[in-house]
Amino acid sequence: MKKLKDRIKTHVSTIRAFTAVSFDRAMAFKRTLDGDPLRKNRFLVLAISLLLIFDYMVFCYHADKNLFDIFPALPELDLRERCSIYIPANDGKSHLKETRRIDVPEDKDRFAGLLFRMVAKGSIYENTSGAVPVDTYVRTVWLRGDTCYIDAGFAVLRDNAIVIPGSEENFRTALEKSITENIPSIKRVVLLEKGVPLKRLWEVAGTVN
Repeated sequence: MKKLKDRIKTHVSTIRAFTAVSFDRAMAFKRTLDGDPLRKNRFLVLAISLLLIFDYMVFCYHADKNLFDIFPALPELDLRERCSIYIPANDGKSHLKETRRIDVPEDKDRFAGLLFRMVAKGSIYENTSGAVPVDTYVRTVWLRGDTCYIDAGFAVLRDNAIVIPGSEENFRTALEKSITENIPSIKRVVLLEKGVPLKRLWEVAGTVN
């Protein structure tokens, strides 16, 4: 028991001596800083900077955030190109011009097929489903000179759909304008239905009411 008390007294004496020496050094350093304003300002800036860094490290620890994730992630660049798409209107005569950002394929035939699907699908702002009353798809696309041939699949008339007079010709015109404007090397578009050129898609799907 006596040895334990002696140990405690020794540790207490050591701590007191260390505290007294540390206090004396701190006071001496303070007197040095008080005598040199420039050095004092540098010390304050360094102390505040270290305090802010410590505060940031504590925040990252509690927020489970990467310590070096200081700046926000750079936004991804939108590499899509602006394209003008002509959509047949419900009156069977006019077109709606829409500008869209799309990923343009490198192959012209694939691009033409994409434009066909966009024109057939209709406007993204208005209800133009009546302008193209059928469901169809692209079987194949090929290019010959400045002419683009699009072979469409069998057109199926939608339930309760009404065929607007002039709607198919309006669709063909909108399709050709969309393709020739976005692919300048193409001057003419020929639409086929299962390999048959100039066949009326709407007449295959149903009769005009």
